[in-house]
Amino acid sequence: MIKGDIISESDLNRVKAPSRLFFIDNLRTFLIVLVFLDHLAITYGSPYGLWYYHEGQVGFPEAAIYGAFQSIVQAFFMGLLFFLAGYFTPPSFDRKGPKRFLRDRLIRFGIPLIIFAIFVEPVVDYGVALSMGFQGSFLSYLSTYLPFGLGPLWFVLALLVFDVAYVIWRIFSSKPSKNYSFPKKRVIFAFGLLIGIITFAVRIVFPIDWSVPVLAFIPAFFPQYIAFFIFGLIAYRSNWILSLPKETGNYWGSVTSVLPIGVGVIFTVSMLTGVSFLGGFTWLTAVYALWEQVFAVAISIWLVSWFRDKYNSQSRFLRILSDSSYAAYIIQAPVLVFLALSLQSIQLPLLLKFVLVSPIGVALCFLVAYLIKKAPKANYVL
Repeated sequence: MIKGDIISESDLNRVKAPSRLFFIDNLRTFLIVLVFLDHLAITYGSPYGLWYYHEGQVGFPEAAIYGAFQSIVQAFFMGLLFFLAGYFTPPSFDRKGPKRFLRDRLIRFGIPLIIFAIFVEPVVDYGVALSMGFQGSFLSYLSTYLPFGLGPLWFVLALLVFDVAYVIWRIFSSKPSKNYSFPKKRVIFAFGLLIGIITFAVRIVFPIDWSVPVLAFIPAFFPQYIAFFIFGLIAYRSNWILSLPKETGNYWGSVTSVLPIGVGVIFTVSMLTGVSFLGGFTWLTAVYALWEQVFAVAISIWLVSWFRDKYNSQSRFLRILSDSSYAAYIIQAPVLVFLALSLQSIQLPLLLKFVLVSPIGVALCFLVAYLIKKAPKANYVL
């Protein structure tokens, strides 16, 4: 996904590629910005999603605006990040071998996980608790509210688990790697529907708004994450990203432009009937899961093609953003939460506040990340 060894500078200089894949850097940065915006939407009134701090909750129609935005971006942004992570895993493993590959993963993933869980998460939670009226000391808060969780670093932990599974598979698999031609349209549609069916089955038990304590995994989205990571592995061996025809990308762009209408229909039906689409054994949960996964597949293909054809270059500013993206993802929680807490006395309609604060929050995440990377040895981890 992000700097470090997920999509490192050396990984991007692949033998198959004539030059650095700047469009991957730019796409990754774009996706991470969407992550920040999603968390800020929850901060400023969205009833959909889990985050540290909620300044309030909006009513209709603001909730519908948030719901449409979040449903669209949440359908694909993390899955596509897993796809990109999977895409650059095989060349890193091929170059380093299992021992060095795992060692580097433990450094780049494990160190941020440990630092965040022990030092960052408790401070963020304590700051939120103070804003809600908690009056005890930090130590008394620690003794009362342990254990803490991983927050957005669930993604880093998931990548570490996926990479360990990949190493085990490579060590014990005797099958040679295969090259596959890019799937036909009907196969891609079937792939999206299959993920949707599996997703629905998971959401019967684990709705979208439930997460695993401490680890912060949301099982309702993991069928997509696993599938996209695996297809990232396949896509590298088959050179799908670079060989994807422009016409194919345009076709899935057309599909992408139509499918968001489904969100409005699903939301409207849910409000009129009271049937949940977030989980449980309901027909609307099934429809939403199918829509979500087909849309995720379609927009992911289109975005890869579009960024490849339109944005395969970088200014110095974009290069700084992409180089800081991993660190920005790691430190987003304290930056966004404490920014919101510092502005909580400003009384504005929450949707307007989201619009005004979002560019500040995004800019601060990348600025703080850029400064942190200036520290000695920081590049070894971030």
